[in-house]
Amino acid sequence: MEKAVIQFIIVGVFSGLTKGAGVLPDGPLNETLGGTMVFNATVIPPEQTFSFVQWQFGDKIIINTATGVTADYAGRVTLFTSTGSLELRNLVLNDSGEYNVVTVSQDGSRNSGTTQLEVYERISGVAVTSSTNLPIEEKSVNLTCDAAAGSFFTRLWMKDDSDLILTDNMAFYEGNRVLSFKSLNKTDSGKYSCEISNPVSNDKAQYIMIVNYGPENVQIEGPSKIDSGKTLTLTCSAESEPSASYTWTLNGTEIHSSSVFTKVISGFSDSGNYTCQAMNHITERTSSAVHQVTVTGIQGETSGCSAGCIAGIVIACLAVCAAAGGGGYYLYTRK
Repeated sequence: MEKAVIQFIIVGVFSGLTKGAGVLPDGPLNETLGGTMVFNATVIPPEQTFSFVQWQFGDKIIINTATGVTADYAGRVTLFTSTGSLELRNLVLNDSGEYNVVTVSQDGSRNSGTTQLEVYERISGVAVTSSTNLPIEEKSVNLTCDAAAGSFFTRLWMKDDSDLILTDNMAFYEGNRVLSFKSLNKTDSGKYSCEISNPVSNDKAQYIMIVNYGPENVQIEGPSKIDSGKTLTLTCSAESEPSASYTWTLNGTEIHSSSVFTKVISGFSDSGNYTCQAMNHITERTSSAVHQVTVTGIQGETSGCSAGCIAGIVIACLAVCAAAGGGGYYLYTRK
């Protein structure tokens, strides 16, 4: 009989109820998983305690002044009957939704209000991972941004501390979770950061991507003509990440393995095509350049005659002199 009377009173309260403007704060109200939310009723408290207050979650009654708290909310709620406010503790994700309050003053005036609560798990353990440890120019790669914990979040990508601007070779997938590069350019190298956030928390992680490329633009610096006896120095360079290794050949024969080649020129056989091949051991690509060197003569020569030439002239002169001396002696003895 007592229960039926209470139900009759509650039905009577709701019949003829007028919705008051601004009874509860505009939603959504955001709170953290495991936290506490206080729904502050903004209606001016009466001089005497409200004769009736009721809170509902959707269609489910949480607590009222007639029957008390329902079993599902026991130990989690406190009703402030002087103001009509409600404290809800130990929040779970399923507490997200619409909350309604009804207040009845001693003089019979009635008010109601509605607001929305959103419960979020704090974001933590954000990480950016790559689909490969060795990004290579002209190949594809995916960067993935995930959180170990958190709910209902958004992602913001940046490059080198500025908002990421997508180029023709880039695209987002799975709600910005995956940043995909269809064909890497060397200009894609840089610091990529991903911030995951929701209304109650945020966390950020970064990934340094170095695009391996090259070698390209191989160049050889050094003289194209040199005298025999002088030291030849040729320097080879290339654009490459990581740095390239270098191999030298002369007329097809390997002669050296570093970027700088030096040799004391011994003769005309050192003339020819000096080839530098650059190799990137990550991209497994090679590129070459050719530099022609001509040996022009002996160091310090003032004429075009070689050492053998000079020796031949000297011998010829001595022979002529000897012959001339012998002929003079023959003429003298005949007289």
